[in-house]
Amino acid sequence: MSLNPLPGSYVQVLHGAGSESNYSSEAMQEVNLYTARWSFKPRYTVYRITAAAKRIMTDTAAPVFQKKVHGAGDWVTITASGYTVWYGAGYIEITTPLNSDDTVQCLSGKYLTPTVLLGCAENKLAKKRTTQECTIFGNTAVARKGTIQDWSSSLSCFYGKQCAEISSSGGVANSHVRIIHETGGLAGNGATIDFQDTDAAALSVSATDDDIVVILDTDMGSPISTALEVVAALNNNADFRALGMRAELVSGENGSGVVADSGPYTLAGGLDEIDFDALQGEVVAFRFYGDYISTGDMFVGFGKIESIDWQGGPADLLKAGLSVVGAKYPLHHVIN
Repeated sequence: MSLNPLPGSYVQVLHGAGSESNYSSEAMQEVNLYTARWSFKPRYTVYRITAAAKRIMTDTAAPVFQKKVHGAGDWVTITASGYTVWYGAGYIEITTPLNSDDTVQCLSGKYLTPTVLLGCAENKLAKKRTTQECTIFGNTAVARKGTIQDWSSSLSCFYGKQCAEISSSGGVANSHVRIIHETGGLAGNGATIDFQDTDAAALSVSATDDDIVVILDTDMGSPISTALEVVAALNNNADFRALGMRAELVSGENGSGVVADSGPYTLAGGLDEIDFDALQGEVVAFRFYGDYISTGDMFVGFGKIESIDWQGGPADLLKAGLSVVGAKYPLHHVIN
């Protein structure tokens, strides 16, 4: 299922908040990229920082990675020539596959804590590798070599606010729901959503002020409403939509699981408008989502905002367009 490009979700622009933080024996997890879209990278060669909030890895200090063979014994430092770091994504790609039960950690290094600045609904993304003539013999012996892997992007329809959100937890796999206050800003903070099992005969949604209640459908005393059904019921409810809310599946889940009686959950993280001018020329992290809802598929990299174009003037932040170029590293194709 392809992502419906909605404001606030299709492209995220993140900025490292404050000074860099240090990794200290940070847990990592294997990522299975043995699929055609990743050219069948061998299993147990790609690992990432487990904590999603710590994946904006920087290169101001060379990170050190270690492995524990078969998950036992002492940690052994992995030789730096034996892997490639995907800066900005918090991944490493190891040249020689590890054992399936080896454990990996980042002993040291630095990362930025991400602050979501804005999202956009439309983007144009270009990846390229330029070539350059590398001989001195002119037309008689022409040879060209690839130089840097570069990228650029034009982004439009930005929300100049950060959206408050929350994802449900607990229950079985593929049963979780993400709620986003897509209008953005501080107004979404404090809204609640509660999934309730009241032994009802039908799935229903109600919204009073900022409090949303989902009554789960039941059969023989047990809930039977799947995450897909709950998402559809929420998005089709006029009162829910009037609050500026949107529901979607949690990244990497297919929505087939039955939603558990849980909550209430409180939305948080909403921020008001940002100053685009202050970002001009700064290095920021970009996440371009592909098939994000079902697989978490996205491209991640550092870029610089070169120019800003307001269709309706600086006061109309919903129509701001940014011109972005890559900064130092290529985009990395990852899973959220």
